[in-house]
Amino acid sequence: MAVSQADLIRAHARKRFVEVARRADQKTVTIVAGEVGRDLGMSSRMPNVCQALRSRKFCDVARVELLEHTGPEAGASARFVYAIKPSVEDSLYRSELAPPAGQPAGVSADYGRPTTRVGPAARRLTAPADRSPALPTTALCLVSCVAGKLPHSTPAKELYTSAWFQKARGFVEARGWPWFILSAKYGLVAPEAVIAPYEKTLNTMGASERRDWAGRCLQALRPHLAGVKCVVFLAGMKYREYLASELPGLGVDVHVPMEGLPIGKQLAWLDRHAP
Repeated sequence: MAVSQADLIRAHARKRFVEVARRADQKTVTIVAGEVGRDLGMSSRMPNVCQALRSRKFCDVARVELLEHTGPEAGASARFVYAIKPSVEDSLYRSELAPPAGQPAGVSADYGRPTTRVGPAARRLTAPADRSPALPTTALCLVSCVAGKLPHSTPAKELYTSAWFQKARGFVEARGWPWFILSAKYGLVAPEAVIAPYEKTLNTMGASERRDWAGRCLQALRPHLAGVKCVVFLAGMKYREYLASELPGLGVDVHVPMEGLPIGKQLAWLDRHAP
């Protein structure tokens, strides 16, 4: 079967940029469209290159998340910043070799036999139901606001009434992590801060407005990052995109445990990880 131009672009970007960054244990990688175009002799086809680099298929194939696209929509100076996820094989291999509590290292939990290295195909057959990265021991957590709210002013942690928010609140409070709410109207909100109900969501805002909102949130968040090594987002892409991309530069890891899960599976994940 013939390889499409878009598949060629994605394969090259993955091999030259993403996999090199992954092997170096980088958290993010930046790809400039013009570099990909020059490598492939496609300097006159920047719209095609940019479209392939921002596609959902590239993120899935390369196991990355697009955090930011700056510059022109379809020009050589367009820059794409991605968060790097563990490769599927690495994640499954680590899950196989990690013994349960009390189990000696190198012994199979199922059979009591020494574990052996198996090929990628065999590892895929034994993939765990939950492939999300291991949760950090300590973190600061950012939880997005939701539509369902009480009709009167109240502490922010009590204002939001949806089952998802209540489960997210229980998840973070049970771990004793400091946390804040990402409010489309008020920005970064402490759980105890009293706020009034509102009808506003980032999902209807343009990119420029969301970027300004994230800038205000980051400014409010900075004083709380002293000593913080990891920020966990329980929030959709539009609530974290321009905020998460700034944190690695401040020496803070970003963890999005429910990334890519639909709401039903998020609820199940929160139930499964309830302490």
